[in-house]
Order: sequence, then C-alpha cells, then structure tokens
Amino acid sequence: MKQELITAICLLGMIWSIVLASGASETIEVGPARVSIETESLGSYTIMKDTPFLEDHKKPDFTYGIYSGSLKSNDNPNQVLIEVHQMSTSNSLDTPISNKDKITGLEHCIERSNLRSPGDDVQIEPYVIDGHNGILETINKDQENPIYIAAYSPDQENDSGTMVCIIGSDFPLDITKNIFESIETQMV
Repeated sequence: MKQELITAICLLGMIWSIVLASGASETIEVGPARVSIETESLGSYTIMKDTPFLEDHKKPDFTYGIYSGSLKSNDNPNQVLIEVHQMSTSNSLDTPISNKDKITGLEHCIERSNLRSPGDDVQIEPYVIDGHNGILETINKDQENPIYIAAYSPDQENDSGTMVCIIGSDFPLDITKNIFESIETQMV
C-alpha cells in the first residue's frame, strides 16, 4: 500500500511537470490586441513595452496608432518583437497601395514598423498565421542570422482591415517557426 502511494505521487508529479512544461506561453496586451505566444523555447526572457504613438497617413488619408512590445531573451541577444497598427479606417492590405507604389498594405506596414530598415535584402512569401492569410518576410542582414517578420490582419474581411499585427523574430528558424505557429490574437 505504501509503495503504491509513493508510486502514484511520483506519477502525478511527473504528469504535472509535463503539463507545466508543455504549455508555456505568454499573453501580451499590445494596444488593441492580446497576442499569445509560445515561450517554452525562448528560455528566460523579459517583456518590454514601448510608448504608443499616433501618426497621420497621407493618400489615403487616415490616422493610425502604433503599439509595440517585445520579449527579450535574458540568455542571448535574441528577441521577439510585436507591433500592432490600428488604422482609423479599413484599408486594402493585399493589393498595391497606389499606382506608383506596387507594395501591398501589409508590406507597407512592415516598412513603416521598427522591425526592419530601408534597403534590407528581403524575401517575401505568402504565410498563414493565426488562421489569417498574411506574409512572411525573411531579411538576410547576414546569412547566418536572418530575421523573420510575419504580418497579418486579425480583422481582415476580403482585402481590407483596420488592424495589422506584425511579429518579428531573430531566433533561429526552428524556434521562430514554433513561435509563429503558436500565435493567437484577440482583439480587445
């Protein structure tokens, strides 16, 4: 009887530690969105939030808020960056933003973000994140440490939306893939 009780307690302890380890995630409120991210592969990290700000956009004319935060690794220089753009009007996201400028609305939001620099060597491909059609940019600043940026709109209907979520990671591809696959977004 005593042996069975000890065995049962050990088994419950093992099951509990597996449950705790398998579900490590963090939910971060970034302006009008709550973004949940798998954090088990990040190791020890610190959450940082930047001061939000508003900008006026010309042609088309609207105002948008930019909200950002990050999860910075305490063990290495890697980080996950999150930026949410909330526009005052619904705008086209999958088509070119003008006759002169052939980039899409999602690409334009990434360009306006703090996640990449003008002139970066960028490869763009379609990407599904959190069940939404978006894009994935791979930035090759150097071949050994690419940066990955995914952009999508959680409120997109047809081609337009008012919110764009941008998630960037300079972790290795396997960790970044786990992070991107785990993203869940709720609009607040």
